[in-house]
Amino acid sequence: MTTPAQESNHRLNIVAAESARQTALGTAKVAYDGSPAAYPTYAAAIKAADVANLRAIIASAAANGLDGPRQTLKELTGSYV
Repeated sequence: MTTPAQESNHRLNIVAAESARQTALGTAKVAYDGSPAAYPTYAAAIKAADVANLRAIIASAAANGLDGPRQTLKELTGSYV
């Protein structure tokens, strides 16, 4: 059973992870010039931001005695880690 403090801490970690994701997405959008040649780099940056976000949420869940979104990570990376 988790405590309210663990759940609160996990919520704060989710907000921090999403903030970092949004910053990374914004940086990728600014760097993308719209050309077909730049698209693979842009797509990789978006995927990396999503993967980092999920890994941060999973780590927070584990640290706070909760379950994280492992199946979603598997779909993005082909791995549960």
